[in-house]
Amino acid sequence: MLRHGQQPYAIWYLATLCTFDGFLPMVPAELIALALMILQPRRLLLVAIAFAVSAATSAGLLATLVASVSDVTTFTSRLTAERQNTPWAHAVSLIQNWGAPVLTMVAVFPDSPRTTIAVAALAGLAPIDITAFVFLGKLLLYGLLALAVRYIPRRLPGLHTATWPGARHVRRALQRFIALRRWVDRGSVHKGGPEEK
Repeated sequence: MLRHGQQPYAIWYLATLCTFDGFLPMVPAELIALALMILQPRRLLLVAIAFAVSAATSAGLLATLVASVSDVTTFTSRLTAERQNTPWAHAVSLIQNWGAPVLTMVAVFPDSPRTTIAVAALAGLAPIDITAFVFLGKLLLYGLLALAVRYIPRRLPGLHTATWPGARHVRRALQRFIALRRWVDRGSVHKGGPEEK
């Protein structure tokens, strides 16, 4: 990661690899995006958008797969008796009314919302809607990560005098983060000059 992570092609290759995060358990995409944001601090917006598109594509593929499998198989015909009762109808109406905003909020958390996507697709939410709302949620998450990488180390001047519980651990983590950023900047300047950043 340190060797190829500073190259521009790493963003696209790793974002494409993270498209399979909805299907295969792997390293969380947020961890890879955070590493790329640290290694390429001038491309924060590009990393955020690429990984949000990757998560949305993954959600769209999963929603399309679940919807098509539920339409083709006899899975839904087995549930016809259960679908006739009022709790099922009430649950489906709740998911159809509130599923999209909830899906956006769930997508903000740093894990792939596989179960929520599957339930929303089974309840009848369109895959394009699922894709759009996951994109919005993940864009918010990666935007917050980019803001944290960009501004937090500089914006906490009073942290060295803070006495609240845990301040020492936060201070130590920020010092390590700042040292890592300096090391990356120093390595990119030695590699080819500031114009390659």
